[in-house]
Amino acid sequence: MQAAADASVTAVELIGRLREWTTRLGRPFDPAMVPLCSLTAANCTPWLSASACYPVAQTAAWLLALDAWSDGPGSDGSLVDAGITRCLEVVDGGAPTSGDPLQVSLAEIRDQVHAGPSGEAVHDRWRQAVTESLLGTAFERHAADDVARGAEPPPLAEYLRHATGSIGLAMMVTAAWSAMDDPALPDRLPELRGPLDDASMAVRLANDLRGHAREQAEGTIDALALGLAPQDLAASLAEHLNRCRRRLRPLAGIVPGPVAALERHLIWSVRMYQRFEAGHTG
Repeated sequence: MQAAADASVTAVELIGRLREWTTRLGRPFDPAMVPLCSLTAANCTPWLSASACYPVAQTAAWLLALDAWSDGPGSDGSLVDAGITRCLEVVDGGAPTSGDPLQVSLAEIRDQVHAGPSGEAVHDRWRQAVTESLLGTAFERHAADDVARGAEPPPLAEYLRHATGSIGLAMMVTAAWSAMDDPALPDRLPELRGPLDDASMAVRLANDLRGHAREQAEGTIDALALGLAPQDLAASLAEHLNRCRRRLRPLAGIVPGPVAALERHLIWSVRMYQRFEAGHTG
C-alpha cells in the first residue's frame, strides 16, 4: 500500500513537470501521453524521488515521440535516416541541432542520466540501449518501405533482433539504474544484461500482439506479419518473461534496487499491452 501511495504522489509531481516539457518541445511529442509516461516512471521505481524518476518519464515520452515521427503518416525514409544519424551523434556527446525536438530532448536526457549517482557506471550500457533503439527504428522504417514497394520482408529473426532494441525498454531501465546510489551495481551490470535482453524481447512480443491490426493498416511490420503464429508468440513471450525473472532471483539480494526496477518495468509494460495499446490515442 505504501508503494502504491508513493507511486501516485510521484506521478502527480511528474505530470505537471513533464507536460510543460512536452508542450515546450512540440511535435512529435504528444502532451496526451504525459500521464502514461509519468505513471510508468513512478510505478516502476516508487521508492525514488520525483526528480530521480523524471529522466525515466522523459525517456518514455521520447520513445513515443520517436515512434510517432518515424512511423507516422507521411514519414520519409531518407529524412528518418538523417534524423537518426544526428541523434546518434547526440548519444555520443554531440550538440543537438537547435530547434530539433528529438535531438534537444535526447541531449537533456543524456546529461541527466550521466549526472545520476550511477551515471558513470551505466553510461556505456545506456548509450548502447539508445543506439539500439535508433538503429532498430531505422530498420523498421526501411523494412516497411521495402515491403510497400513489393520487396521481400526481412526474416523474422532479423526483425526481432532489431525490434528488441527499438522497443526501448533497456533505455528506460538504464535511465532508472543511473538514479540509484548502489555501489554493487557496476560489478553486476554484466549479469543484468541477460535478464534485460529477455525483458526487452517479452515487451516487444507483447507490443506486436496488441498492435498487429493497427500496424497492418499502417503498412508497418511486426512478428505476426512475418509469420510467427499467435500461439507461438504468446509462448515465446511467456518464456522470456519467466526466464528474466528466474535470472534475476540470484541478484535480488545483491542489487535489490536495479533488480526491482527491471522486473517492475517488465511487468508494467507487458500488463499495459495486455490491456490496451499503450502509446496510441486513436
